[in-house]
Amino acid sequence: MSKKFLFVNENIFTFNSGTEFSAMNRIKLFKQNNVDAKIVTRNYNPSLHQEIQKYGIADDDIINMYDYFQGEMGPKKHHEYLRYSNLVDKHEYKINGVDNNKSYIEKLGQRVAKVSIFPLTVGEIGNVDYYDNFGNVSSRDVFDYRGFKSKTIYMHPDGNVGHELVLNKAGDPVMEITHMNIGEQLMPTMYKLLNYKGKTFRFNTEDELYTFFLNEISDKDTVIINDRPSLTVSVGEVKATKHKYQIMHNEHTEDPAQAGNPKAKLFDNLTPLFDNYQNSYEGVITPTEAQRNDLAKRYPKMNFYSIFDAAIFEMHKPASDVTNHEITYMGRVFRDKNVAELISIIPAVKQTIPDVHLTMMGYFESAQFKNELDEIIKQLDVVDNVSMIDYKTGQDKQNVLEKTRVLVQSSKGEGLSMALIEGLAYGIPEVAYDVNYGPNEIIDNDKNGSLIESGDLGKFASQVIDILDNDEKHKQQSEHAIEKADKFSADNVMKQWNQFFETI
Repeated sequence: MSKKFLFVNENIFTFNSGTEFSAMNRIKLFKQNNVDAKIVTRNYNPSLHQEIQKYGIADDDIINMYDYFQGEMGPKKHHEYLRYSNLVDKHEYKINGVDNNKSYIEKLGQRVAKVSIFPLTVGEIGNVDYYDNFGNVSSRDVFDYRGFKSKTIYMHPDGNVGHELVLNKAGDPVMEITHMNIGEQLMPTMYKLLNYKGKTFRFNTEDELYTFFLNEISDKDTVIINDRPSLTVSVGEVKATKHKYQIMHNEHTEDPAQAGNPKAKLFDNLTPLFDNYQNSYEGVITPTEAQRNDLAKRYPKMNFYSIFDAAIFEMHKPASDVTNHEITYMGRVFRDKNVAELISIIPAVKQTIPDVHLTMMGYFESAQFKNELDEIIKQLDVVDNVSMIDYKTGQDKQNVLEKTRVLVQSSKGEGLSMALIEGLAYGIPEVAYDVNYGPNEIIDNDKNGSLIESGDLGKFASQVIDILDNDEKHKQQSEHAIEKADKFSADNVMKQWNQFFETI
């Protein structure tokens, strides 16, 4: 097909949610099937081309707005090592290495700058803070992972940002960002594109600039799929193409149990789409038929499509080989994921299976929330039975899942659940609440796991015990999980996309 697809996102972060993982999964699926597609990100991120390597995303699979205006969208070709950089005239300045993470630049014994080394590199420049005569940071140079100075930030004496210059590789300013106090909050108030196609353009917000950028890279054959509700307005204002779609990754109502009620309160971030920009989008893509049907009843004039938001590309060592008592939760460790309930079932499980162990793998809402979970673990006397680890990728994640006997999920609402789908690829039996939406698309009750009424902790614990303590049942459920994985295979998910392509 002649269409070009753009998957619109804010960023690819160090710690990503299911939204970013879905977009990265989709770009791999489209690339495998020779469909022209790019992930398109808004945020300035000097680490972007480093981050995407962790997820197997190529440099030419992604277009970042700032990269585009800098004219630097390619891969890393240069390593800007501090020791060999032209940044420092070695005849006048001395480099005083403090540790592997930072060095000071000194002249005649006076400290004039601090160089922070780019994370996960050896000796490559990250940020350079320049000091005034009073020791205050007067400006900061920000280096891109690809080895060039990408931005200069000018500071007020109180440490607040005054304005920023975004630079191309030659060091020429391509954008100026002005900051001012709005009430008591310092905020960017103007984005100025400098000499872009011979003209200067001014924008009040980054989202307005993003709309301009999307228009620049789109034409009538472009299909924009917006992953982020926060970018609904930016995409809705694009005029270069009419083919614009919002893809849902979560339930749409604040109370997931009320998702089928047309009068239930929507999440606030969805009100721009459904209240103001219905006519700007050709449709909405949901990961389940159930959500599509519920939204179609609520908004009968809109077009809705159902496509799974994750595909399985390969199967792994089946969990039927696992003989330990390891339970795993994989995902965001946030309050809205209800993860404290997973910890609370462990004492009951421990009574029957003393060596049960729960691994919670993900990134945390905050240090405070992690501390709260630690306190719950101590209070319940399960310190030896629960571990909390950062989110893993690649082989590190595979090592965790290959040792998992049961995958658990306690959220009160979902879009589909990439974690549960991934569990199928390892043949892992799963236990989750039967909520809107997704778990009942993935788990066939008593076949490849158990669906539990939301909040029934006793039933949740007993089902986990039943799988952990019964090798024959675990083997049967693992085999069913492997069979169920075919539903979400790359081939089957691509069939859904091909049916969607026919409607464009």
